[in-house]
Amino acid sequence: AAPAGAARLTAAELRTDALSTPLGIDDATPTLSWVPRSSGHDEAQTAYQVEAASSPSRLDDPDLWDSGRVASADPGASYAGRAPASRQRVWWRVRVWDARGAVSPWTAPSWWEMGLLTKGDWSAKWIGDDRWINRRPTPVTVAVPARDARYVRLDVTRLGLPITEGSSLLSRLQLAEIVVSDSAHPDDDLARGAEVTASEVRDYPGKWEPPYLTDGSLTTEQAPYGYTSPAYSSQDPGHHIWLQLDLGQSRHFDQVSLYPRTDVMTADAKTPNFPVDFTVQTSDDGTFTTAATVTGQRPPPAYHADLPALPLLARQFSLGHGVRSARLYVTALGLYEATINGRPVSDAVLEPPNTDYRKRVVYSTYDVTRLLREGGNAIGVRLGNGTYNVAPTADRYTKYVGAQGPPRLLAQLEVTLSDGSTRRIATDSSWRTELGPTTYSQWYGGEDEDARSAKTGWDRAGADLSGWTPAVETPDPGIALAARMSPPIVPVGAAHTVRVTRPAAGTYVFDLGANVVGWPVLHLRGPRGTTVTVKPGERLGADGLVDQGTMIAGGDRTPPIADHYTLAGTGTETWHPRFVYHGFRYLQVTGLPSPPSASVADAVILRADNATAGSFTSSDLLLNGIHRIVGNAIAGNMFSILTDCPDREKLGWLEETHLEQGSITRDFDVEAYYRDVLRNIAEAQLPDGHVPDIAPEYVVFSGSARDDPNWGSAIIMSAWQHYQAYGDLGTLRTYLPAMRGYFDYLTSKASGSLLDYGYGDWASTDSSTPVGIAATYGYYRDAVALGAIARLLGADASGYDAMARKIAEAFNAKYLKTDTYGSGSQASDAFALDMGVVPADRRQAVTDHLVATIQAKGYHLTVGEIALPAVFRVLSAAGRDDVLLRVAQQVTAPSYGYQVVHGATSLTEYWDGPTGYGSQNHFMLGAIDEWFSAGLAGIRQADGGAGYRQLVIRPAVVGDLTGASGTYETPRGQVASSWRRDGRTLRLDVTIPAGAPARVEGPLLGGRP
Repeated sequence: AAPAGAARLTAAELRTDALSTPLGIDDATPTLSWVPRSSGHDEAQTAYQVEAASSPSRLDDPDLWDSGRVASADPGASYAGRAPASRQRVWWRVRVWDARGAVSPWTAPSWWEMGLLTKGDWSAKWIGDDRWINRRPTPVTVAVPARDARYVRLDVTRLGLPITEGSSLLSRLQLAEIVVSDSAHPDDDLARGAEVTASEVRDYPGKWEPPYLTDGSLTTEQAPYGYTSPAYSSQDPGHHIWLQLDLGQSRHFDQVSLYPRTDVMTADAKTPNFPVDFTVQTSDDGTFTTAATVTGQRPPPAYHADLPALPLLARQFSLGHGVRSARLYVTALGLYEATINGRPVSDAVLEPPNTDYRKRVVYSTYDVTRLLREGGNAIGVRLGNGTYNVAPTADRYTKYVGAQGPPRLLAQLEVTLSDGSTRRIATDSSWRTELGPTTYSQWYGGEDEDARSAKTGWDRAGADLSGWTPAVETPDPGIALAARMSPPIVPVGAAHTVRVTRPAAGTYVFDLGANVVGWPVLHLRGPRGTTVTVKPGERLGADGLVDQGTMIAGGDRTPPIADHYTLAGTGTETWHPRFVYHGFRYLQVTGLPSPPSASVADAVILRADNATAGSFTSSDLLLNGIHRIVGNAIAGNMFSILTDCPDREKLGWLEETHLEQGSITRDFDVEAYYRDVLRNIAEAQLPDGHVPDIAPEYVVFSGSARDDPNWGSAIIMSAWQHYQAYGDLGTLRTYLPAMRGYFDYLTSKASGSLLDYGYGDWASTDSSTPVGIAATYGYYRDAVALGAIARLLGADASGYDAMARKIAEAFNAKYLKTDTYGSGSQASDAFALDMGVVPADRRQAVTDHLVATIQAKGYHLTVGEIALPAVFRVLSAAGRDDVLLRVAQQVTAPSYGYQVVHGATSLTEYWDGPTGYGSQNHFMLGAIDEWFSAGLAGIRQADGGAGYRQLVIRPAVVGDLTGASGTYETPRGQVASSWRRDGRTLRLDVTIPAGAPARVEGPLLGGRP
């Protein structure tokens, strides 16, 4: 081989599982990758060698792995050395050979560090505050004359306060538990496990059934809940409803306690469906006598109407020597904010990320070496509710109710001291706890803080915690502890007020100039006890006040999303929520002690810390504006899951995950991020293979909102597109069983190889497209993708290939007309063309029909979010980028330009943009951004390619554009394409990374405009 100094190729940007020097991972065979860099032209990697060792000094004689020289053009390798242990740091380096056989110098060492790989590595206990952990609902206890009886009957004649179910106000009898006891021994529940008989039953299997009335669970926070009767339109059912308990034998008791439904409240914050008029009857032989009569019973207090303030947890400790290294492993059920000696352990916020907390919670590992010192130290943690505890609320908006339990903490600090000794400080009952200043926090509704309750210095060494109570240890929830494997949510910028208005007395509206997602921040001075209210909003009403109709389900304005802050009166106070976030442009503030300046309110912008991956600009300012608002909407919904909007939903609706994936990957590096997205999707899959429309499935919807082929197909199509973008075979292999399960589920729903259910082409302005076309489109694409995936993984693909042929034949037999499909809608044609099922002799006619329907609409699209990406793909593939440009340049509805010229600063939910009802920060119509990069800038990969191993540069020089340029960070390095034309002169500048051969195709000017 040539000497190292002669190589014109080097390796750079070393990453482990697509992360730079990740701390605390749990992948024992991570993918190691690098980017080849060349000082010349026509260079390519032909081989590599990776070495890994337990320390940098051992890399010259690696004790963990030496791959040897591996002939490969791929800039990556799966670690295949000795299995690293928990906590072990693995150092690695790489060198590469160029096309001439010259070898590069070794790179500077990189590293990754393992987390805690087994439950045995954790000595920490789950802990919380007793006022949260041991909260019990308040029952109504009915005293009866002391007696001995085997049977107890509750006979109800008047039902409790109704609640809205769907669109109807309905009454039921609903109870979580009936407890029978002797007041001398109140903790002995004589009815526990008793057989329950009801005069009428409305079973909701696994949720509401009579046996759950005596199962020992005193709340309805989690299924199984308890007993429910059928629903009635009034509180008078017109007959008796009775519940009978068989205690198994005659028992002595003198009280019967009725525990209410706890997971919902009425609109005025009261307990619903609790019996008003009833008797308690008893019997030993089947003949019942009345033991107590109750009339006009008021419901017990609503369980969630008086939640405690959120807890603080702290641990003081001393270190006898200096600190060599220290790691904090921490997670929570709920959210946490951790400090050491009063300083944050990280810039990550809203931790841990969203998962299905019944199965898995993610822990993070922090290097806290520099935060510790010899002598006294302190750990402090604030807990929040997050998506783990979405409690019912009467005075604030919520999308759903999902109160899974009180917030809890698991943390373990491991310290290696300068003398080589180690210390472990883990959560247990030695920690101290107190209620903090955050008095209310609900993921949707907002957050309140009373600064008068702040505990100054509580998280610093030497703080007086003598008045605090011991933390309560709680049982292990029995879920997986998984290491963080993707970037966390972090602050990425700030927004400042550009204008302040006073639309009403005492009401001030701060305009931040653009729709942002994150935290509103207040900078206040005022008397102690002054309460300031903040209502975030995406737009204003005609009265100049914040209009939250785009942020609340159904376009409602109430109950609102709002934050409240009560001043301590200690000078200038700066505050923002900690455990919720909002999407907003405007902040409506009331309660200010004096007229404000613009500096009173600003914002911290948050998103997942995925690096920017691409850029685009053109000679058309309108196109640049469209690119900007799409990118802002993607960023504003890229949190620990991909949400569809940052206020009303905050849920992971899956169709966007794969339909907009091309735009997402062009804008951000989501290689690590999408692996976590796919894990959440797979964990949401049901035993029958069904993938619900949202993941994690925090709320169970029904109908198309839970089962649509173009939503559930994310398990297949997102994994497939992830492979295409990053060349990641491992992720395909991991989720192949889940993909197969979902495809089998779809097949079980098919009739004659066709599907005919779901939303159809959601958000379309043309409702004529048959639902079956949209549903079968998803089904067919899944079949084709699974066939390709099976072949890549060496599995049998014949079944999927055969199914794809059957679907295509059935699809054409039902929907193909002479030169169009289905109803002749734009979506119908686009679906068929994108599937590739149009007979060859009719493809041009169908394409022409699609173009003609677009032209007939004045170059406006009538498609919804499902067909939209297909329109861009099929017209660009057919060489009709000129039509797409005309579409992009429209400024009347429905169009992207309509949104830009009407002031949108992020992409909106529907085509009517800022003038319509929908969310003002929604990326589901963002497919155009991929076309900007792949079409106008021309950055593509060769057909059938993956990981951009082979490039095609094919810019669309069309219409009145005089130039466009784009960049994209591929796994092999940056690709750049820039063109500019002047008359009949075209200049095209292209930069390609080393080892990625490119075919450059330039247009012949003077062809189709």
